[in-house]
Amino acid sequence: MTIDQFNKLTGRETLHPLISIIDLSNANLNRDIRMTCDFYGLLYYVTLDGNQYSGKDKLRLIHPGEMVEIPSLEHRSTNGYTGIIFHPDLLYETSLEGRIDSYPTRCRCRGPLSEHEQQIISDSLQKIRAELHHAIDRHSASIIASHIELLLNYCVRFCNQAN
Repeated sequence: MTIDQFNKLTGRETLHPLISIIDLSNANLNRDIRMTCDFYGLLYYVTLDGNQYSGKDKLRLIHPGEMVEIPSLEHRSTNGYTGIIFHPDLLYETSLEGRIDSYPTRCRCRGPLSEHEQQIISDSLQKIRAELHHAIDRHSASIIASHIELLLNYCVRFCNQAN
């Protein structure tokens, strides 16, 4: 599945062919999504026990070729999915290109993320979103890759590796 196909499936506009910010917290998916991706992704979601918060914040780094499942609203046991998806070509000739595989694929947070930690993730995504609304130029990919790398570094700080 490409970024554009994912955006169409979830009702989002594609602003850049190699990257997209995702927020499925209000998406009313009428069917479960099960896909093999041709992109990287960083998903943040909170596990619920029934309708109650279970205190299990999850961060997941998706690699190209991985199978990803996002349940429809009726099957969802999480409080939204937010994050970013990006194609490997976005990382070409950036510092993140050679380091992306060093990040853990699954992180289990120490406990609920603090309001401050949630704000850091939100701010990082907002900076990437702002860059996506800027005209694409020769600096776009390196600026976006730098923001993604910073976001990944914060996520490693917030969570323990659970591979």
